[in-house]
Order: sequence, then C-alpha cells, then structure tokens
Amino acid sequence: MVKVGIVVQRYGNEVVGGAETLAKDVAERLNASGCDVTVFTTAARDYITWENRYPPGETILKGVIIKRFPVERQRDMAAFNEYSRVFFDRDAAQRDEEKWIIEQGPYSPALMNGIAEAQRDFDVFFFFTYLYHTTTAGMKVVEKPVVLFPTAHDEPPIYLKLMQDVFKRPDALCFLTGAEMAFVKKTFSPPNKLELIRTGMETRAGIDENLFRKKFLQFAPYMLYAGRIEKGKGLELVFEAFRRVKQERLVDLVLLGKKLMDLPEIDGLKYMGYVSEEEKLSAFRGAVLSVQPSPLESLSITTLESFSQHTPVLVNKNCAVLREHIELSGGGLAFENVDEFAHNFYTIYDQKKTARRMGSDGYRYVTEYYSWDVVIEKIKKVLENIT
Repeated sequence: MVKVGIVVQRYGNEVVGGAETLAKDVAERLNASGCDVTVFTTAARDYITWENRYPPGETILKGVIIKRFPVERQRDMAAFNEYSRVFFDRDAAQRDEEKWIIEQGPYSPALMNGIAEAQRDFDVFFFFTYLYHTTTAGMKVVEKPVVLFPTAHDEPPIYLKLMQDVFKRPDALCFLTGAEMAFVKKTFSPPNKLELIRTGMETRAGIDENLFRKKFLQFAPYMLYAGRIEKGKGLELVFEAFRRVKQERLVDLVLLGKKLMDLPEIDGLKYMGYVSEEEKLSAFRGAVLSVQPSPLESLSITTLESFSQHTPVLVNKNCAVLREHIELSGGGLAFENVDEFAHNFYTIYDQKKTARRMGSDGYRYVTEYYSWDVVIEKIKKVLENIT
C-alpha cells in the first residue's frame, strides 16, 4: 500500500477554497481507492488572518488522518496588503522574498518539523498550490518524491526568484487545465513530468431550481455570481454592465458567497450570503446564466458547477483558463468589456434555443472531462511512475 502525505495550508469541512477543496477531494478518494493518506496542515480555518481555529493534533475525517500544527502568528490583511504593495514596487534585487512568503503565511515552523520527522514513514508527498510557505518551505524539508498541484496562474508572486526552485523540485506536476500547464511550461520549463489530470466533479441530477427561488423569493429572471465577493475578482465590470442591461431587460443579479467589499446600490442587485450546497446548485439551475469575471483563475469550480446544471456562463476573456473552458465546451461566451458583456448577455437572454444548446454543451464537457474515476486513475499512474 502506497503511503501518501498531503501538505496543504488549510483542511476541513468548514474550509472553502479551490486548492483546499481539491486537496480534500483527492485525499478522501485516494484513501478510499487503497492508498494510505495522511494530511499535514495548519490549525487555521480562514486565509485572511490564519487564526488557529482547529485544535492542534491528530484527528480523522472520512477515514483520512489529519495532523494539524499551530500557525505561529496571525496576519493583519490591511497591513500585509500595504507591505505587498511596497514589496512589488521595489526592484527585484531589493526584495526579501523569504520574508514576503513568511509575512503572507501561514507560517508554521511546527508543521515543517512535523513533516520532516514523519517523512520516513511515507512513500511520496503531495503539495497543493505553489503560493504558500507550506509549499515553498515544506518541499525543502522533504527528501521523498514530491508531486505538486500548483493551481498556478499569471500573478506577481509566481515571478519571484524563489519560485524557480519551487517548480523544479517536484518529481511530477499535476495540472487542472491545459492553460495552466502551458503557462507553467513556458514560465519555468520544469525538468520533470507534467500531467494534465484536471479535477473531478459530482454532477448531481434532479436539482430543483424552485428550491432557491422559493426560499429567497427570487421571482424575476436572474444571473448568478457565486464565490468570494472581493476586489480583484472583476466584479466592478459586472456591476457596470448590470446597470445597463437592467434598463433593457427584466433581470436581477444575485451574489452568493463571502462579501469582502462594499456593493453598489443598484436596483435588482441582491446579496444572499452563504447558502447550502443544495441551494447553491438550485441557484445555478434556475439562473439565466452565471458570470465568472475573474482575470486570475487556475480552474474555476463555479464555472464547472454552472455547466453541471446546464447553465451557460459568461467569463472573462483575459483569463486563459476560463477562455479554455468556453472554447472546449461551447458552454458560454467570453467578454472583455462592458459592451461585450451586454451583447453576450442579450444573446443568451433573448435566444432561448442558443441558451439551451450552451447549457447542454457545458454539461457534456463536465461529464466527459471531469469524472473523479478518470482523475484518480491518472493520479495513481503518476504515483506508480515516481514511487
């Protein structure tokens, strides 16, 4: 039995995040498929403060052993953002890159010691996301084979000099999209194995669109955004476009997720906060379309969730990953500005037959490329090759 150690910055049922969700799904499914999986992580629950919210020590969740270690200090996000602004404005030769990684967090020397001491009992270590100290420092203490799931995209930290070692150390790198793999190959020319494994999706049938409508009294047609509501996600353009299309069509804009920015006062703009998984899928099912305006995505689970419910998606044309989803699936349209957003919105809103075809094409794309059985088999082949 292959013993796999998984290293990720946060882990748990209450943890929401792309890389963290991927790590949890892979851990549980690999464990169920016959591997012996242990997760090494911090006691943090949120990525804003890295406050220790879970008790340090060992627990078990769905058959997976979890070893949690305390974060040494919390983060003040406002102070860190100002520090980052000054840091990236400096000439590269004047930057203390290790200090920036530590300030970003989560900084847990205890976790590094825990990995170093336990590694003799493992055959291979998986690291999830390139960005954090848990990976940049964690890979240095591991002498066993390493697999990195970088969840990489074009953003300032990936060009730090220390990232050259991060991307050349792994024995294999596993990617969620072809666009991500092409970007990493061009930027780093990694010497070892590159694998396009994608990720798995549970495509739940029989979701009732009226569940969401009835609970939240959402009677008008609506477009949906689900995810973190914060600056940098491209929502400002969506708000501007919504002001325009709202004048021409009967439509609301519904937002789901954690709100980290102020929202403009626009008639029909509705923030619903957190909802259950069933309610979220119901919201996707009942939407005219969903929107994913982020310029920086390494996968975009919400785009795949929308496809899984036969709902077209409008995506940011400047994000290679999102553009790849649209081009391969035919499940939506891409926009670059307010005019293009409005034009694409009218196309889907007014042309019901086109909208149904896009919804069907998106669903077909998810079921063909994002089956967990296929993904886990690809990961197990990676394990066979490097152990």
